[in-house]
Formats: sequence, structure tokens, C-alpha cells
Amino acid sequence: MPEVLASAVRDLVAEYEAKESAEATCARDADKLKCLIQGVEYKAQGYENAQRWIDNSRGRLVTKTANELADAVLGTGSLDWLRTALGEKQT
Repeated sequence: MPEVLASAVRDLVAEYEAKESAEATCARDADKLKCLIQGVEYKAQGYENAQRWIDNSRGRLVTKTANELADAVLGTGSLDWLRTALGEKQT
């Protein structure tokens, strides 16, 4: 990889890790939300150890919006979104 590109990548990763900008914070929260959702899906499939993954991801969220989204995810079933999209009645 050319040094100019490698340097740009290193700078972006450092910004992400340090949460130095709104974009970096948003990207980090999005990553943690994705992990939380994946943990919820695994737990719904019977992997009880996924709760630690869920808790860890939830605890690393920074913004109010990300925490509100996490609350919404944790307050619904893992397939409720699909049932709603298909017009199925919720039980």
C-alpha cells in the first residue's frame, strides 16, 4: 500500500478510536449497535452466552440516539421487524 494511503487509513482509524469527531462517534455507535443486534439474533437462536455480547455492546454506546435505538432493539422480538414488513399480526 502506498504510504500516502496507509497514512490516511491510520489517521482515520485513530480518529475512530479516539472518537475525535461526530462522524467517528456515529460510526463507533453504529458498529456497537450492529454487534448488539447480532447478539440479540444469536440469543434468539438459543445461544445464551450471547447476553454478555449484548451487554458489552450496550455499555459502549455513547450518544443518546444510539442508546434510544438500543432500547428499541431490546424491547422488541428479533423478528418483529420482519413480521411487520410482511403485514403479519403480532402475538
